Amino acid sequence: MMRRPSHSVNGSAPGVSFKGKILRRQRDQSFSITETSHPGGHVLSRHRHASAYISFLIAGSYVEASASRELVCSPGAVIWHPSGEVHSDRFHPRGGHLVNLEISTAWLRSASLESGLPPVPRFFSGGLPFALGLRLYRMLHSGPQELDEIAAELLGFFISGPPASRPPAWFQRAMEIVADSSRHPVTLTETAAQAGVHPVHLSRSFRRYLGCTFREHLGRVRLTRAFESLLKSKMRIVDVACAAGFADHAHLCRALKGAVGVTPSAFRWLGAC
Repeated sequence: MMRRPSHSVNGSAPGVSFKGKILRRQRDQSFSITETSHPGGHVLSRHRHASAYISFLIAGSYVEASASRELVCSPGAVIWHPSGEVHSDRFHPRGGHLVNLEISTAWLRSASLESGLPPVPRFFSGGLPFALGLRLYRMLHSGPQELDEIAAELLGFFISGPPASRPPAWFQRAMEIVADSSRHPVTLTETAAQAGVHPVHLSRSFRRYLGCTFREHLGRVRLTRAFESLLKSKMRIVDVACAAGFADHAHLCRALKGAVGVTPSAFRWLGAC
């Protein structure tokens, strides 16, 4: 459980150091969860954060440039940022909606994790890390639970890196099929056939490369598509549900409440605050 907010005398506690519009935050001595929104075209010049943090892109897109590389980030992007790392950000016309988890140096030291984490940014898209980011998002609305455990799961992933070597080309093809599933609802069998592999092999590969099942990944793709439409359009919620690949309005409501703890209407209202 998150402890009552307090100030650290040695400066080890994470602070609120994010640019853009801060929508919500939860903070204590060890962690800070901050939800931010950025308008289209927003540019953040080169800057650094005192605390290490992990960012999760809920909706929108942007380019992040650091000394080591330039990353094009789309919904589902998860990035580990070591403390003191310098980067700049340039948001695309649709802007961006992020959740950021800051982690204090003191907590990393107490968990004996500081030396094992990568000294440069590490990027991942979707899968288990993004699912954990959605759990953090829900905490902003329903209250923190097991935050230490979620942070440990996330950092354990970044220490060990992706669970396998680079995915083959056919797996990228399967990802593209799922990404386009709003217009053509897909199943595991159909996706495997189009990718040219056996369904069992595809199922195992989703767990191997993304840490989740095919159905879990499909659900998250639909959710991120719904996030985009709710935040960036004035479509009726029933139309958002249909466009995102959900069966109906009720299906979208159940999925959104399960993921972030609020209804589609409440999510749209919060994003406009």
